Amino acid sequence: MDIAEALKIADNLVFASRNKHLNDLERSIIEGVCQGKKYSQIAKDNYCEQSHVNDVAASLWKAISEAVGEQVKKANFKSTIERYRSENSASVGQVLFNVCPQITLNNNQYHSHQQTDRSDTPQYLETIPDLISIYDRSQELDSLKNWILTEKCRSVVISGTAGIGKTAIARQLVEDIKDEFDEIVWQSLGCQRSVVEFIDRNLIASLKIEALPKPPLDLEARLSLLLEHFRSHRCLIVLDDLDRLFSSGELAGNYTEEDREYRYLFRRIWETNHQSCVILLSREEPSKMAGSVSNNSSIHSLPLGGLGDGGREIFRAKGLSDEDRWDYAIEYLGGNSAYLKSVAIAINKLFGGKVGEFCKYEELFMTEEIGSLLNHQLARLSPAEREVIRSLASEAIPINISSIIESLNMSPADVGNAIVSLGRRELVERTETEDGAIFSLRSIVMLQAKLLVLD
Repeated sequence: MDIAEALKIADNLVFASRNKHLNDLERSIIEGVCQGKKYSQIAKDNYCEQSHVNDVAASLWKAISEAVGEQVKKANFKSTIERYRSENSASVGQVLFNVCPQITLNNNQYHSHQQTDRSDTPQYLETIPDLISIYDRSQELDSLKNWILTEKCRSVVISGTAGIGKTAIARQLVEDIKDEFDEIVWQSLGCQRSVVEFIDRNLIASLKIEALPKPPLDLEARLSLLLEHFRSHRCLIVLDDLDRLFSSGELAGNYTEEDREYRYLFRRIWETNHQSCVILLSREEPSKMAGSVSNNSSIHSLPLGGLGDGGREIFRAKGLSDEDRWDYAIEYLGGNSAYLKSVAIAINKLFGGKVGEFCKYEELFMTEEIGSLLNHQLARLSPAEREVIRSLASEAIPINISSIIESLNMSPADVGNAIVSLGRRELVERTETEDGAIFSLRSIVMLQAKLLVLD
């Protein structure tokens, strides 16, 4: 039994136990266990703490145990699923191919239907995050709604650092415009499967597109089916974790060798006339996105910046004091909502909510959560980017590109490309002066660069 089949069986068992499907991390845990990975490696692959993986896994094994009527753990998961499949082969086959779950956006509850009437239930989602409060994003939401509903654009890329709020704003957007679409799908690109398999399982299956008879369709035939459906139906597709397809150790936004066909998939979606929209969420903007946006009005890019007044709302909601120091802390953290929430917790625990006292100790800004997120981002840098980071970290004030070139044993072209890439990663700030552009590291990045020796 392969991993895909194990995931299908586990998904239906979990659904039977708790009326919810597997989320992305649970799917990653099952994939990792089937591959013999430790929880520490699964946590690293999913950019989270091992303690979180341990907790999610414990809940997952409990749900599967309740469904099969015996205790299931990491050690016996594969053998249990194999035995369950063998003992229930007829019913398992029926469950795998006939259940078509549909989710209601308002209450996030699933309802199974073997036959679905689209006129009554126009939204279809396999997975979707919960709605959470978002702060100071009305302007960005207005732009997104204008592009999608008024300009009828075919694709939007929402990019920004981890924790900046990409998923939250996309989830609110879906809630606000869901009635304008026939079908809605929210999927993650983090499963690292081939583009053909992804189209089959995450798009064609989710949209209930009737495929042509076997033999299996090639990529072009699948794309034709998908794009024809996009023409005949108004679909909203949200694809999260685009950056999982990008190479580590290279400049930002470059696809890995095995995932380059995804670039072809997105280009076909961008260039083909249809009435649907695909939203891509990514920590890194695709390297060739700027040229596509400038040459095609049906594509838009939204680099999500940090919070301003919204950061103050977060501090106010957390009950912090010393409002005259809030702006300093918000600017230091680049307005990143996850960073602000993490630091707010630390301020409450360490200084009873007094921001002024906390700001006296610069290193306290580097909480465990923020350090983990930044370490992951810095680990993905190319050698040229790491050299530029070192150069900027050694400077007390912003410097121009000529100074960076003079300080490094690199060609001007390599320095320029590295700075542009670091900008796409939101690690470097660019400021215009009368004498030209100057560059510096963001404050929190500068702190981490000083604390962390870049090999």
